[in-house]
Amino acid sequence: MRRQRGFSLLEVLVAFAILGMSLGILYQAFGASLRNLAVAGGYTRAMIIAESRLAEAINRMPLEPGSEQGDDGDHHWRLQVQPWEGAEDLPRTFKTWLVEVQVSWGSAGQRRDYRISSLRLSDK
Repeated sequence: MRRQRGFSLLEVLVAFAILGMSLGILYQAFGASLRNLAVAGGYTRAMIIAESRLAEAINRMPLEPGSEQGDDGDHHWRLQVQPWEGAEDLPRTFKTWLVEVQVSWGSAGQRRDYRISSLRLSDK
């Protein structure tokens, strides 16, 4: 009796099935990684926009209550300045301001927000 060389048809089909499942799992993993990378990029851009708007508003003197808003690409930002009454132990010569920036982006079903705020002292 001669011994056969090579693989049988059943072995080849099982190998292709395993390969197909492995590639499907890898495809899903890479797709999820790309989605996560896009979300992280959106948050990074929102953080940069918010910190930039906050620094710009804080360096503006004198601070006045009010709000501004605008768009930076697909990110929408809103800046709000208002008096803050939570500092009872400060000398009466200072006025405390709450400066808040909110950046939002994404579609209606996947809306994301990033908020940052700071307190600023100014002369009365």
